[in-house]
Amino acid sequence: MSVRSAPIPSPTNLPQHDKTNIYGTSNIAPRVASYAITGNSSLELTKSVPAAKTCSNRTSAFAVASPAEPYHVITGAWPGPNACGMSFNVSSNGSLDEVVDSWGYANKSGVHGLALGARDKEVLYSADLNGDTIWTHRVGENGRAEYVGKFGVKAGSHPRHLAAHPAGKRLYAVMEAGNRVAAFLLDGETTVADAEESTYSLIPDASNSSNYWSAEVMLSQDARYLWVTTRAQVNTKVPGYTSAFLLDDEGAIVKRMFRVPTTTVGGMANMISPAPWGCEWAALTDVGVGYVQIWKMKNKTEGRHGTEYATAEAVARADIADGGCRAVALWYD
Repeated sequence: MSVRSAPIPSPTNLPQHDKTNIYGTSNIAPRVASYAITGNSSLELTKSVPAAKTCSNRTSAFAVASPAEPYHVITGAWPGPNACGMSFNVSSNGSLDEVVDSWGYANKSGVHGLALGARDKEVLYSADLNGDTIWTHRVGENGRAEYVGKFGVKAGSHPRHLAAHPAGKRLYAVMEAGNRVAAFLLDGETTVADAEESTYSLIPDASNSSNYWSAEVMLSQDARYLWVTTRAQVNTKVPGYTSAFLLDDEGAIVKRMFRVPTTTVGGMANMISPAPWGCEWAALTDVGVGYVQIWKMKNKTEGRHGTEYATAEAVARADIADGGCRAVALWYD
């Protein structure tokens, strides 16, 4: 294992579609960076683009990269208020080029998470944590965004991150303050979230909700399982939780398969990253401790909706003791 420190603080990173570049946001510096993955698996900074237009001098916590040409990288401003979004062109070698569009959300908004429509790649969903709203935009081939609609969630829930099911009928949101995960039905024409179909608590019934803040929601590579994590607050001594849910072919949540405690608190982030090659594997980080764990689902059985798992456990751990910020794990090879 080798460690490389980024010249720009980038707690949240995402890979390009072909894994030749990584894009990093920062909630400290109002810039977005691109890094080339070199032959020896090192990272080389290729471009650092300052936030511009509506988002001038604004930081961001998350980004998404379009998986098909023409490629764009999209960010949302955090912590707010008056959140905005930006889209960047990408050069032929995958590095960031320039800001091609920016747009506003609302006065009290703060956008923490983003997701692209899994079936319609031009659809952008934004998790407005501060405003308790899920926004929908359409980003055209020129990178310009057009507002489509919005959906208000229960006040005080604070939607943090999102995941879109490939069937195109459902969107999932993890609620940071509500400590729950919700599945939303999408309008067949507009693709806007128009109803909350189901919701599940991410902490045990007897728990004090104020001790927790839920973090991440991600689909397995076959879209059969939904991984969700919950952090414990940094001033507590209790662990966080990792949960997994079984989905049907159209993305409806069938059941919660398990909810198991994590090995540490989780702190500022305990982000889950499902493996791209096996549905039962996932990587988990802990910002406060500074490690990456590999988790595996266990005790499988066959049911009406396919394979189910009764639990999961951490089977490997790599400690990275450089004082860095382990927010997101990216699977490379």
